Amino acid sequence: MANPSISRQFSHWAANLKYEDLSPEVVDKVKALILHGLAGAVLGGDMPKVKEAIELTKKEEGRADGATIIWDGGKATRLGATFANAELIHSSGLFDSYRMLTHPGPVLIPAALANAELEGKNGKDIITALAAGYEFLYRLCDKFIPSTAARGFRPSPIYCTMGAAMVTGKLMGLSEDGLVSAIALAANFASGLNEGPRSGGNETSIHELQAARNGVFAGVMARAGHVKGAELTIEGDAGFYNAFTGSSKGKLSYAFQGPLEVDMATITQGLGKEWKLLTTMFRMYTVAGYNQPVIDLIAEMKQQHGLKSEDIEDLSVRMNWIETQYPSPAFPRYPDWNAPRVGCTHYFAAHAAVNGGFPVAGGATFGPTGHKLAEDQKVLDFMMKHVNLVPEKERAMFSPGAIITMKDGAKHVGEYPYQRMEWTFDQLAVQLQRCLPGYGLGKAGLDSLVATTQATDQLPSVERFYQVTRRP
Repeated sequence: MANPSISRQFSHWAANLKYEDLSPEVVDKVKALILHGLAGAVLGGDMPKVKEAIELTKKEEGRADGATIIWDGGKATRLGATFANAELIHSSGLFDSYRMLTHPGPVLIPAALANAELEGKNGKDIITALAAGYEFLYRLCDKFIPSTAARGFRPSPIYCTMGAAMVTGKLMGLSEDGLVSAIALAANFASGLNEGPRSGGNETSIHELQAARNGVFAGVMARAGHVKGAELTIEGDAGFYNAFTGSSKGKLSYAFQGPLEVDMATITQGLGKEWKLLTTMFRMYTVAGYNQPVIDLIAEMKQQHGLKSEDIEDLSVRMNWIETQYPSPAFPRYPDWNAPRVGCTHYFAAHAAVNGGFPVAGGATFGPTGHKLAEDQKVLDFMMKHVNLVPEKERAMFSPGAIITMKDGAKHVGEYPYQRMEWTFDQLAVQLQRCLPGYGLGKAGLDSLVATTQATDQLPSVERFYQVTRRP
């Protein structure tokens, strides 16, 4: 008998997954993901483009008996509220990251909230659905992200659409067959190109929002029962992997590390026992995720060794080579992507060397009105004269190293392994305090959100989430 398809294996596992099957570590991580997403929604609440998105949603899809829009408190259709809440989280810049090029939080968290509210689900149901959605997404994209980007697709909306469909299907109580159909529909709805930023567009600002909406729509249509999903949607000759990675057999065009081939059996190997979602990292700065550890590493080295930027001769940052060719070596964003400029790794390393860090989302020098960091001439001068970027093919992703050479010849060497960013709930709660005073509900409001999300598995509904994130 042939092995079940990849879609079938995931669907069988997810349809039977119960809260009691989750380890304490998985539950803790999912609570952290919810906390991070909801904190981001509050931080994004008063941004002009967020207000516009909320008003547009209420105008086009307002519905008195619909799902709740965070911060605003208005109601909209299932899809509309998902879209608006995705904008709230995404615009803040405070969202999670996996394998450099996926950002599930702005997609899966809104999908979970809208569906849990309209389906009458409790906190344990939400945790279980998010665990299923995140794990499905991560296993699906894990080794394939560089190859997807090399096809001209932006991996985040492609794979996050799939995760949102799983979250939706789980909260709707779809059967195994229903989840197979939801996965198939999501695979057909997934979209997002990398050309926009390369040609002066900003379509990527709406990618996660539409991915959330598409994933929820996949679940809605699967429950309607009018579509039977193809069994080999994922690995078929004309299926998901062929379309978005260029091969249905596990052949890769690029890899962060290791061989250019994946054994397709490993995608579901250890499912339910080994959890990739535990390796999620939480972005605290409104910068590309791979720059966060660079900022923290240089800031730590500066403090640890008492370094003064005027005494530094050379700051050499070592990174995984694909991180220096964002979003892909096949389609770097600009011809001179690695040239020192505002917004590149050189700039963030220089900012940390000169100022001892970088403003977090919502921090004192960052908020809805923005800030003028680019006018810091000392940072710009240091960037141009002293920062070098060294791509390394065997260096782990999101794990930069640095060598700081002083003018007196002394050298300081530092490493920042990715695992340092795999925070637990308690670690994240401490980090989020750095977002004050930009957090719109103040310290008391943030503390209330922390307490609420910590008790997610005791909540009878999602209502409390909306209460602790409501505009005053």
